[in-house]
Amino acid sequence: MKPTISFFIYFFYFFISSLVFASPPLIHHELTITLNTEQSNASIHDIVTIPHSIIQSTSSFNLSKNSKIKKILLNGEMISSVFTADGFLKFKLPKYAETDVMGPSKLVCTYILPLAIANSNMETLFISGEDFFYPQPEIKNKSEFKITFQIKSQTPSNIRIVSQGEKLKDSIKNGTRTTIWKEIKPQEEILIVADHYHEFSSHHGPTSLYAYLRDADNALANRYLEATKFYIDLYSKLIAPYPYKKFALVENSRQTGYGMPSFTLLGSRVIRFPFILHTSYPHEILHNWFGNGVYIHPNSGNWAEGLTSYLADHLLLEQTGKGKQYRFQELMKYSSYINETNDFPLSKFKGSNSPASQVIGYGKMLMVFHMLRLEVGDTIFLKALRNFYKNNQFRYAGLKEIQSSFEDVSGYNLENFFNQWISRKGAPKLKLFSASQTPQNGTHLLKIETRQTQSEPTFMFKLPIAIWLTDKQKPQIKHITIKDRKQVSLFSFAKKPLKVMLDPNHEVFRRLNSKEVPPNLGKAYGAEIKTSLFPESNDQNELLSAYKNFYSSIESRSSPPHLNFKDNYQDNDAISNLWVFGKNNKLSQEIKAQLSQYEVKVNEQGVTLDGRYFKWKNHSFVFALSHHNSYNKQIVWIVAPSKKSIPGLIRKLPHYGKYGYLVFKGNEPKNVIKGTWPSSRVGLEHVFIKGIYPLFPKAPLIK
Repeated sequence: MKPTISFFIYFFYFFISSLVFASPPLIHHELTITLNTEQSNASIHDIVTIPHSIIQSTSSFNLSKNSKIKKILLNGEMISSVFTADGFLKFKLPKYAETDVMGPSKLVCTYILPLAIANSNMETLFISGEDFFYPQPEIKNKSEFKITFQIKSQTPSNIRIVSQGEKLKDSIKNGTRTTIWKEIKPQEEILIVADHYHEFSSHHGPTSLYAYLRDADNALANRYLEATKFYIDLYSKLIAPYPYKKFALVENSRQTGYGMPSFTLLGSRVIRFPFILHTSYPHEILHNWFGNGVYIHPNSGNWAEGLTSYLADHLLLEQTGKGKQYRFQELMKYSSYINETNDFPLSKFKGSNSPASQVIGYGKMLMVFHMLRLEVGDTIFLKALRNFYKNNQFRYAGLKEIQSSFEDVSGYNLENFFNQWISRKGAPKLKLFSASQTPQNGTHLLKIETRQTQSEPTFMFKLPIAIWLTDKQKPQIKHITIKDRKQVSLFSFAKKPLKVMLDPNHEVFRRLNSKEVPPNLGKAYGAEIKTSLFPESNDQNELLSAYKNFYSSIESRSSPPHLNFKDNYQDNDAISNLWVFGKNNKLSQEIKAQLSQYEVKVNEQGVTLDGRYFKWKNHSFVFALSHHNSYNKQIVWIVAPSKKSIPGLIRKLPHYGKYGYLVFKGNEPKNVIKGTWPSSRVGLEHVFIKGIYPLFPKAPLIK
């Protein structure tokens, strides 16, 4: 009778699950995994309960080709496996399974899988569904099913396994640790992390909190556990209660930044950067609502990275009055990195694999959500996000579902908004062409003409305009709908206008005007054409060779690969972005003169910058400056003390794209100062009477 009862329980479980979560159906795995460190492998036993609808839609299951099969049974009968050309161990399901068994089928697999595990000096083991360490149906569209699971692991006592879900057991007997993880919320895949971890734990309401660290660092663990409580409270208030039984910080020996359902896998160096607690960490926690709580539909653009960036990285700065600066940096990245050859619509963004894709998928999507907030207002924006989450929890959802939620809650037709910003690439470019004000019947009439100056067709968007009047320091913010290439707008005021500014808080996704974008490294890296100027012959030969290696690394990062790189700069070269290496070169005097305009002093011994003095010896300097022939082009000046610091600069500089100047110390090298040059609003403002016109931060989405 026991098998019958078990079968009924599974049938009832899947029936109820289908009512609660609707499609897709759930495959359930009961995994027992024994790690054998001496043989560097795992003995795995998996009992898979498969809904009949999955049996009908697939003819086979796939497993890692490295698996050594001991036994495969389907509903108690042996089935065979074969190696396939596409790199899997495949076992075909017998034809009768589609018709003879009406309820769930049971697949039992016993096998051995090689894994990189050891008793000591072990790198973190991370395996996922992509590694096929458990059998998966051969179905192209992953949205057709999800999984639940329980994992019972047996490991040496000094190794811990972490997975999704709730920890039901963790005990040691005779030197063997037994751990059980269970996840009943529908998942896309099963994830396993293993290492010689020290476990730190706490509780926050119904949620278990963990930190799994490779060293016994109590202070670090406590910082993360306390931060976890704060961010779970923040997002539970913002969206909905935290959806999982636990959250864990898990350290990785490799430098990753992964947000997983109910845990995050962060690199060992990454977790020790103090700023991570208030930037990347809340971003990964928030993914438990968006990305791992509502899944990204495979046929949709990836909306989750932009949304989590908006509600984590951006929101936390907005709460301190720095939202405007954050949005400006995202606009600056787009204007610096993106050109006609690497631009693409948000509907095509699947994940970040280059600086350009990150700028679009994270930055542009973030700005689209901000403009959506501008379109519907803060209250409706939050209600619509909550509605989207509630209606799609643990389901696949795309940008169409986001649009539907916002339309349902707001009552607005947002078809044009989503078509324009999601399906179309590019961005508008704005200019305040003219502004005038005249007295009229006891009032003051302000007339402005705005223009879209991009070469591609016009965009339609809501444009904020700040107008300062004689009786108030705080400007009035007006909103107009821009849709034409040239557009005239009229405003009437009781008091005289003193100044007008377009998009004062950087709330419109647009390509910045050339003078809005101060020289920065990102613009230089993103340029289509680059030219080099190497130091004069009296510089060290070894350092010269290292500089050339640096320039080669820039070329290898460029996309498309056929860009026009020149071996050396000539005075009559066509204007291009210029990379200048070494302290002594033919443009040294011109560069020093431009730096002096920013109050940077350069002499034979060193550089004075931001009130600090740095010697050439043991310091690397990076300056992004305007090209002498065109403000749209740049000069990047790089001076290193020795060849030993060049590999570190090659590795680190692409991550400092928003900065205009940087100083590093030593061979590592370690950044000791960074900053941006001032920007200008020329072309976006008109001043009728000179003066000081304060602009106060926009109220945050939540306080």
